[in-house]
Amino acid sequence: MILDSIELLSFRNFSHLMASFNPNFNIFIGPNGAGKTNLLEAIYLLSNGELKRGKREIEAIKWNDPFTWIRGEVEYENGRLMKLVTQIRIEGGKDFSINGKIVSLRRYLGSFPTVSIFDDDQDIITGGPDRRRKFLDDFVISIDPEYYSILNSYKGILTRRNKVLRTKNTDKKLLEALTELLLDYGEKIIASRYNAVSVYNRYLDREVKKFSLEIRVEIPSFKEDIQKSIQFYRDRFNLFRRKEETIGITLIGPHREDIIIRINGKDSRSFASNGEIQIILFLLKVAQFEIIRETKGYKPVFLIDEFLGRLDDKNSRLIMDLIEEKSPQIFTTMLFKRVVGKSGSIFTIDNGEIIDEEAF
Repeated sequence: MILDSIELLSFRNFSHLMASFNPNFNIFIGPNGAGKTNLLEAIYLLSNGELKRGKREIEAIKWNDPFTWIRGEVEYENGRLMKLVTQIRIEGGKDFSINGKIVSLRRYLGSFPTVSIFDDDQDIITGGPDRRRKFLDDFVISIDPEYYSILNSYKGILTRRNKVLRTKNTDKKLLEALTELLLDYGEKIIASRYNAVSVYNRYLDREVKKFSLEIRVEIPSFKEDIQKSIQFYRDRFNLFRRKEETIGITLIGPHREDIIIRINGKDSRSFASNGEIQIILFLLKVAQFEIIRETKGYKPVFLIDEFLGRLDDKNSRLIMDLIEEKSPQIFTTMLFKRVVGKSGSIFTIDNGEIIDEEAF
C-alpha cells in the first residue's frame, strides 16, 4: 500500500497544500517550526481519524478558519485506488468519507493502516500504564476495527457505573445491570488483548534476533490461557465489590491493567538505557508492521518523526537494513538533508509550504 497524494486545507500552519509522493522514501526537511511534523501528523490523522498531538482536536484547525480537512489517495498492491477524507469542524465533531461516501469512524478505521513513531512514543516504554494500554488498544484496532466499538462501549458503561457508585442512595438494580454489562465488555477486551499480546510476542521473537535482544510484552494479570484470565478478572472484580461501593469508583478491570515491556527478562522502565529504549520502540513497531502486513495482505505505511536521529551509527545501520528488507513506503522528518534508502524524494518545507522537491 502507498499514499499517492495528499491535499491539506487549513491544517495547523498549512493554509493549502497539494503533494504527490514517492512509493519508497519521502523525507521532509526544514527548520524547527516549518511544518515537517505537521505534515507527518496530517498523514497520521488521515489514517487513524485522530490527532497524534494535542488534547483538543480543534487545535489542528488553522487560526480563524471554520474547519480543516485532509484528502488522500491510497493505492493498494493490487492496483485498487481509494480516496479518503477526514474533516474536523471548529464547533466540534469529525467527518470521514471513503470514495465520496460518508462513513462512521468504525467503518473508516483500517482502510489506510500506518505504523508510526513520534517523539512522545518513547512514553510507551517509560510512561504510565495508560500510555501502554493505548498503544496496545490502538494496535488491536488496526487489525480489528470492531474493537474500537467494544472499547468505547466499555468506557461509556464504566463512566455510568462510577456515577452510580458515587450516588448516596445507590440504585441496586441499575448498579447490577451496569456491572454485568461492564463485565461482559471487559471480558471481550481481555480476550482481544490476550490474543494481541500472544501474536505480538511471536513476531517480536522473529524480529529481534539481529539485535541480540529478547523483548516481551506482558500483562501481569493474565494467566496461561484466555479462560483462566477471564475467570481471574471476574474473581478479583467480585472481591473488590464492597470496597468499590464504599469509595465510589470501579477498581478492577481492563481500564486499570498495566502492560510490562521486558528487555532480556527485565522491566524496560527501570533497566533499559536510552539507546535500548529507541531500539525497543523500533522493534515493537516493526513487529506491528509485519502483523498488519500478514493479517491484511498488504504493507502499511511507515511514519517516523526524526528518522535515525535517536540512534548511534551501528543501530542506525541495523534499523536501515531491517526497513529496506521490509520495503514499506516511508514518510520521515529530518532537520537537514540526508539521503537514506535506495530511492525517494526530499521535500523542503518552510512556513507551511513545500518550497522544493528533489528526487534521489
